[in-house]
Amino acid sequence: MKDRIIISLAFVLVFCAICVQAQALEPSSQHKKLGFWIGTWKIEAEGMETPLWPAGKYYGTMTAEWFEAEFHVICRIKWSGAMGDYRELDVLGYDLGAGEYYALAIDGFGSGYFYKGTAKEKVWTYMAKMKAEGKTIKFRWTVKDESPSLITWTSELSIDDGPWILGGKAKAVRE
Repeated sequence: MKDRIIISLAFVLVFCAICVQAQALEPSSQHKKLGFWIGTWKIEAEGMETPLWPAGKYYGTMTAEWFEAEFHVICRIKWSGAMGDYRELDVLGYDLGAGEYYALAIDGFGSGYFYKGTAKEKVWTYMAKMKAEGKTIKFRWTVKDESPSLITWTSELSIDDGPWILGGKAKAVRE
């Protein structure tokens, strides 16, 4: 009985220490760097013909806001264009332990991707990998912070470690 009390007390003390430490965490400079996404953006994009999507013009509105405690940015995008109307939800963050940025993206077509990335100067590069029809597809999403009111990006893909194919280009203007 005494052992159970000691173990329970030790568990409570460890749990309380973890809670106090979690409450004391502040966003790092890397987390704060994600703030450049915050706002409402009008997007114009041009998709190239790829095995995964049709060529054509795409238009979107992205609303990005801090999630609680400002460690993550939540981006909601409403798209229209060559694939019809659809929605996308992105969660952007920074993993202190791994020393890299990440993005979790899901869309209204049932797809989901996990990107790992880097940020150098004002260029963000995110990479993801997936399997489709027995092939390995790598995605590269490169975002340039051109000014406080303009970002541009390219989407590229590589199938089975083949050459990178331009999938699309976009620009987004902050409203």
